[in-house]
Amino acid sequence: MPALFLRYFLIVCLLISGTPPLSAQPAGPLPELPPGPLILTSVVPEQLNPEYWIARHPYPDRVLKTPEQIREMNKEIHAMISQRVDIFRMETRRSGAGIRKQMELEFNALRGRTLYFTDNSRVPKSHFDVKIKPIMQTGKVPERITMQWGIAARSTSVRALPYDTVLMEKLNDPEFDMQQFSKIKPWTPVGIFHTSSDGQWVYLQAPYIRGWVKKKDIVFFDRETIRQKLSASFLVVTGESIPLFKDAGLSQFDQQASMGTILPLAGSTENSHTIWMPRRGADGKGFFARGFVSRKSDVSKGFLSFTPRNVIRQAFKLLGARYGWGGTYEGRDCSGFIQDVFLPFGIAMPRGSKEQAFVGTQISHFEPHQDPGGKAAAIRAGIPGVTLMRMPSHQMIFLGELNNKFYAIHCTWAERISMTSDERNRINQVVVSDLSLNGNSYLGSLFDRIISVSEVN
Repeated sequence: MPALFLRYFLIVCLLISGTPPLSAQPAGPLPELPPGPLILTSVVPEQLNPEYWIARHPYPDRVLKTPEQIREMNKEIHAMISQRVDIFRMETRRSGAGIRKQMELEFNALRGRTLYFTDNSRVPKSHFDVKIKPIMQTGKVPERITMQWGIAARSTSVRALPYDTVLMEKLNDPEFDMQQFSKIKPWTPVGIFHTSSDGQWVYLQAPYIRGWVKKKDIVFFDRETIRQKLSASFLVVTGESIPLFKDAGLSQFDQQASMGTILPLAGSTENSHTIWMPRRGADGKGFFARGFVSRKSDVSKGFLSFTPRNVIRQAFKLLGARYGWGGTYEGRDCSGFIQDVFLPFGIAMPRGSKEQAFVGTQISHFEPHQDPGGKAAAIRAGIPGVTLMRMPSHQMIFLGELNNKFYAIHCTWAERISMTSDERNRINQVVVSDLSLNGNSYLGSLFDRIISVSEVN
């Protein structure tokens, strides 16, 4: 296995050693994925099937929370976690001082770091001052903001700055763009605070992230219209992603919608579901047009029943799916994977791994490399499928214990393999592994570095 990993790691290094284009979503061929799904650590092929873990679950079909209980949990999430915002409860009028301060904080944070363009040249501080700061026009944020409201028309990036160019923290590392916060899905409701001087970007609040988004990807509506559409019957995407079409014949492709996307439902026929999609007319005003989803697509009318069986199956639908920092390359990072797994149940899961660890029941907290007995007991106390195990910069779903080994499904970029250097094997996908992964490195195994165990229940 190490030799195979090394082969693909060298291929990747050759692929990314050139000068990729300067864009938020790098164009051209993507770095090659190791063939997946990978078999790591003590995993055997049959463990790559969700039914393997479901068969060992003590109560796979127990309803862990009813829809009403999930709504109550969502209220707790909104009240407890500042990053998770209920767009429909935001004030229509607000002070502009806080918005200016936040934009300037994000600008200064990036300006103060040592960053590189994808040609490996260093980004000068003057680049921020000349190319980016004038576009932000923070000085024109009014003392009192009157909010505007909208919907994401397609999957789109949320950025730290109104700027497409990839800014790397390390040389030859274009997969990690330090400006990329996250992706928002089609039909995500947003509140808009401010527009860039060139009219190309808006600074907005989405349900779990705030930042700059391309204005062309947002369709403006009044908030009550958005609320009414999203409170009616809907489809939720339960597959890794599905195609959306512009015609009932399913021949005119529109876009892909990823797991957890909510699509307001207009009706169904024998061959397709009719959905509403936000569009912008020639006059710039928003309207709703019909879109179409094949009846064969992996979707659900309404949210899924919150059972361990359903959660495990949702997680395994993403097995082998690409890793993507902040949603780049149409992939998911570790917390993006967790969020997508739980969204089809109607759970308002935050975007960051730290915030996700506070959802539901807190089982225990630890210092890295300490109290292995207490840590093992805490993991065993959790319900397989809905128990999260968090490291300082990683999040995993507990699947079960076999032969005194704990197994998890998670989305990871690489495994470190050296006690003396940062050498690593590139994984770059959703995998099943036991918690010994990374144990041959100076950082320690996944188990060693777990700092919290919590249950989404």
